[in-house]
Amino acid sequence: MASAGQALNRPTLPAGYRFSPNNDDLIVYYLKRKILGQQLPADVIPTTDVYASSPDKLPLDDFKGGEANEWFFFSNRSKDDDTIALDGGYYAIDPEGAGPITWEGKIVGYVKTLNFYQGSLPNGTETEWMVEEFRINPEFVPINNNDDRSTREKEFSDDD
Repeated sequence: MASAGQALNRPTLPAGYRFSPNNDDLIVYYLKRKILGQQLPADVIPTTDVYASSPDKLPLDDFKGGEANEWFFFSNRSKDDDTIALDGGYYAIDPEGAGPITWEGKIVGYVKTLNFYQGSLPNGTETEWMVEEFRINPEFVPINNNDDRSTREKEFSDDD
């Protein structure tokens, strides 16, 4: 996994295309396939550690083809804490920015919003930076009954 300061291979879209997926598209066609090691419809989402440093240090130039001021990254998060402390600030979960994601009548994943605050907990100042984390519903990913541990670990740790 690349750190926030490292350059990544820049994925590109064909001329005239813009990457603007719905939440269910992100789960069904990108996160699920990433977890299972399958080919993605378009290789446009780089991998980086979103929580390694403050958001202004993210490699934003490594994501091309989306809406203005919107970037997508595959990232891991080892804990499901309400706050994530970083250098210069912290992310805190917005309790109103969470919910299930459905596709064809089934819950395929979940999204939660984390807002970035500059300063120290709990007296930080809210910034315009926010992250929407996407997590797959483990029931939506087929698991090999022969103890497919690596896939099961990815179900709970891949966030976007």
